[in-house]
Amino acid sequence: MNIVFLSRDDPKDNKIWSGTLYHIYQKLKEKHHIEIIGSEIIGQLKLFAEGNFSRGTFIPGDKYVKSIGRLLSERISMRGYDLIFFGDLLFIPMDTPIPYVLYSDMTYEQVKIHYKKSDERNIEPCLNLEKLLLDNVYKIIYSSEWIKNKAIEVHGVDPAKINVVEFGANIPTPTDYSIDINTDICRLVFIGMDWERKRGDMVLQTYQLLKKEEFPCALTIIGSTPEDEPEEDENLIIIPRLDKSKKDDLEKLCQILSESHFLVLPTRFDAFGIVFCEASAYALPSIATDVGGVSQAVREGRNGYLLPLDATAEDYAEKIKTVFSDKENYFKLRQTSRQEFETRLNWDVWGEKVNKILEDAVREYNQLRKYT
Repeated sequence: MNIVFLSRDDPKDNKIWSGTLYHIYQKLKEKHHIEIIGSEIIGQLKLFAEGNFSRGTFIPGDKYVKSIGRLLSERISMRGYDLIFFGDLLFIPMDTPIPYVLYSDMTYEQVKIHYKKSDERNIEPCLNLEKLLLDNVYKIIYSSEWIKNKAIEVHGVDPAKINVVEFGANIPTPTDYSIDINTDICRLVFIGMDWERKRGDMVLQTYQLLKKEEFPCALTIIGSTPEDEPEEDENLIIIPRLDKSKKDDLEKLCQILSESHFLVLPTRFDAFGIVFCEASAYALPSIATDVGGVSQAVREGRNGYLLPLDATAEDYAEKIKTVFSDKENYFKLRQTSRQEFETRLNWDVWGEKVNKILEDAVREYNQLRKYT
C-alpha cells in the first residue's frame, strides 16, 4: 500500500520517542511505500508565527488546524495514497477519500494530567481538537486497554473502531538471554530519565532496606542520578546516561539486562513502558506500579508483578525477597517473561497485527464508499 505517515517528528530519527517512532516506521516500510508528511509543515508554521506575531503572543492550539487540514487533504488527494497513518492534533485532513488510522499510547487529556502543565487557555481547544481527530479517523490503534477505555470514557469513542496492539522492544532481539542465571546475589536495575516521576528514590530505599536485612543484592541505576548522593557502595552503580543509538551504550545496556534479576520501576505514571518489553526480551521480570498502561506491558505472574501506587519501599523489598527466594518459581517467571516478549512484546508481532488492521481498514472503507 501507499501510506501517508503524518508526524511532526522525523520517524527516521532513532532518538525520537526512545526509538519507538523509528521502529514503527521501519516495520511499516517492510511491506508498504511510506511518505512522511508533517515536520515541514511545523517548520513553516514556526516561520509564519515568528514573522507575524511578537514573541510571547498566545496562539490557540486550534487556530490553524482547519487550514492545515485543507492543505493536507489537497496534497493527499492528488497523490493516490491508500491510507493515512499515525497522527497528531495539528494534522486532521478534511474530506479525504481514504481511511485515516490513528496510532497512539495517550490522549491529550491524560498528557495534561500526567506529563506537563498546559496553558489553561489551550486546554479546551486541544480537547476539542482531540474530539475532532477521534471522530474523523476511521480506525484507532492504542497500545493499551487502559487508554482505550479513557478515550471511550472522555470522548465517547465507538469501541468498535479501536484496536489494542502493544509496542515492541527498542533493542535488537537477543539470542544470548539465559533462563538459568546465577542467583548468588540479586541484581536489581532501575532505568529511567525522570528520577522523580519514575520514583528512583523508592528503588534506592528498597535496595538500602534489603542491604540492612543482609539480603545479598546489588543495584544499577541507568538514566538518572539520585538527588542526594548516596554513600560509597561497591554494589551500587550509577550510569547517568546510556544512548541506545550508540553501539557501545546499547551493548552496555543489553549486558546489564542480561545479568540482572529484576527491573524495578515504581513509576508514578507510564502510558505503557517500552522498557518492560526490553526487560522481557532478556527474560528479566519487572516489578512495577499498577498505573496507566503498565498492566498492558507487565502481566501479573507472567513477566513480573504490579504493586499499588501507595506501596512502600518495604512492600517492594518484601516482593523481591519472596519471589527471588523461591528459585524454582523464579526461573519459571524468567521463562514466561521471555515468552511474553516472543508472543506479544516485539515489533514483528506488532507488524503482523497492525498490517492486518490497515489492510482490513482499506478494504472495509472502500466497500463502504462503493455502496454510499
